[in-house]
Amino acid sequence: MMMTPRGRRPEVPFACLLLATAGCLADLNEVPQVTVQPSSTVQKLGGTVILGCVVEPPWMNTTWRLNGKELNGSNDALGVLITRGTLVITALNNHTVGRYQCVARMPAGAVASVPATVTLATFYQEANHSAWLRRSLAAHLNQQQTLPADTIFLLPGP
Repeated sequence: MMMTPRGRRPEVPFACLLLATAGCLADLNEVPQVTVQPSSTVQKLGGTVILGCVVEPPWMNTTWRLNGKELNGSNDALGVLITRGTLVITALNNHTVGRYQCVARMPAGAVASVPATVTLATFYQEANHSAWLRRSLAAHLNQQQTLPADTIFLLPGP
């Protein structure tokens, strides 16, 4: 064991030992920030969804929440892969839709991103719904013309 000239062990902050890969120059009192927020998205059943966030400082621990519940890393059964600030839903289903948040943690505290809502898309191709949607959209856009009859709308599900 190494001793100082006065016969005492050198004091090394425990947090610096934990953050050795980041170096002891890290400011442990620095408050984390989410500098790039994840974006809400609509995707079809079975489609892939990729959510990303960027946190500062970049060396801090980043996790994700689904509907307020912590996701403990990647979950093969759920089809969710987590790598640092990126979350990938490999095949969207009823269990993977919801509100996702990126969470940055360090000794000084934690901060969560703005929620990103992942919604399952529903296709409306029935004549009555399509006609009503075409008229509504054209009116909303203040257009004098109607949209083509073969227009398909991709809308969030219930």
